[in-house]
Amino acid sequence: MSHAMREASCELLGDFFATLGHATRMRIFCALQHEAKTVTEIASEAGVSITNASQHLRMMRDRGAVIAEKRAQNVHYRIADPRFIEAAMLIREALSQRFRENAAQASARAPWRKTAKVLQPA
Repeated sequence: MSHAMREASCELLGDFFATLGHATRMRIFCALQHEAKTVTEIASEAGVSITNASQHLRMMRDRGAVIAEKRAQNVHYRIADPRFIEAAMLIREALSQRFRENAAQASARAPWRKTAKVLQPA
């Protein structure tokens, strides 16, 4: 792969990760993990207003993370490619493992704590 292609690829990935790098957009992404939903359903599940969800969905659609499909009177959104979900799950698993490893290392480094003796009446 040429340097120019690598640079373009890094830019594309950077834009995509920035799209999901916002907590609200990640909650929206997770809400769409299993099925397509309307803006109202997404807003409710993500804990945001319909207006806010719509703004985030527009950005996610423009950057290729989700697809909007008109069904009768409603627009349903879905993840654009199932591999995006697979990639997110791989990253989640790796982060969870790192968290567990870091917690185990911190626990192993923690100084021994002496417990105070409780005096009992004689």
